[in-house]
Amino acid sequence: MATAEQVAFSIREEGRGVHVVLWDDQADLVRALLVVTAGLKGIPIYGLLVPDRDEDLISLRSLADSRTVEEENDALKSPADSLWLLFIPPAASKRVGPWLNGWRRPLSQPPGTLLAVRHADFESFQRNAPDLASYFGPRIYDAATMISVWSKETDSRLESELAIEIQEILKRLPGTPPSKSEIDEWRALHSP
Repeated sequence: MATAEQVAFSIREEGRGVHVVLWDDQADLVRALLVVTAGLKGIPIYGLLVPDRDEDLISLRSLADSRTVEEENDALKSPADSLWLLFIPPAASKRVGPWLNGWRRPLSQPPGTLLAVRHADFESFQRNAPDLASYFGPRIYDAATMISVWSKETDSRLESELAIEIQEILKRLPGTPPSKSEIDEWRALHSP
């Protein structure tokens, strides 16, 4: 079992690759993402709910292209410079898996990608994106079994809420995220 802080360390140190966090309960996912975010030490995160309809894949295609096409203006901050946090919609693996499979190279380029996939959909996702799945290696983590232990350094950066963009994505997924007071209570119980 890994801690969320160890996941963040792995993402930071490797600086590339595709990591996966599996989840069933949205509260577990939120707690894991809060610690991972704090442990990334300022690496920006770009969140996206992967569209499950072909006509909506333009946003995903432009994201993938951002890591393969040279930016004309380096002064502009690009999503390419962020860790991509891609949420795979439940039961959409059959449709989105082949698309993501085709973009395995940009997904694995620095600083990498973290996929959030429901447990029930993971086997189907791997079957529909076999080349991308080969990039996971041992980088598959379970939000439910991540140990709630972290360092004082990570604790100093730990927030009570995820970025508003991530919160909006979570509203479109099954389940209910924990309230701010539940997060504060959790933090108080587990802070170093």
